Amino acid sequence: MPRPSRFRLAVPLVLALTLAGPAAAQGVETPHIPLRTVIDQLNSTRASYAEAFNAKNAAAVAAMYLDEAIVIQPDGTELMGAKAIREVMEKDAPNWPHMVLTSDTVRVYGGTALDFGTAKMHPKDGGENVSHYLAVLRRGLRGWKIASVAQVPVTGKSGE
Repeated sequence: MPRPSRFRLAVPLVLALTLAGPAAAQGVETPHIPLRTVIDQLNSTRASYAEAFNAKNAAAVAAMYLDEAIVIQPDGTELMGAKAIREVMEKDAPNWPHMVLTSDTVRVYGGTALDFGTAKMHPKDGGENVSHYLAVLRRGLRGWKIASVAQVPVTGKSGE
């Protein structure tokens, strides 16, 4: 059995190394952003959302959503797309309660982030409505925008 020559083994290796550079250059590399910076950006986005919501600024809140965003409200109704979200928000904004958002967990996967947390609503007539939320955010050229959000009301402890 003949031994493979060094030349026959070297050719595939040289081809692989030579072709890898141009192949990588075909795409646009995403700059690496430190996780601490991303977390700070997401915290700022969440704070801006709560601030605009509490100011009853429906236009500012709606602008934080992607055009194809989906919102699942605590009552289970779905809003599909930025236009539907904006229309409902503009109609409901005068009656919005004061809101406090608290993030419990954030997971970041490149340009996508999952934010799990609690939304506490304080209506004018008193009381507190609590729901858990899951927000999916995407990073674009103009920062983080909401791709989808779902809220689930907290109805009490198990067994009540």
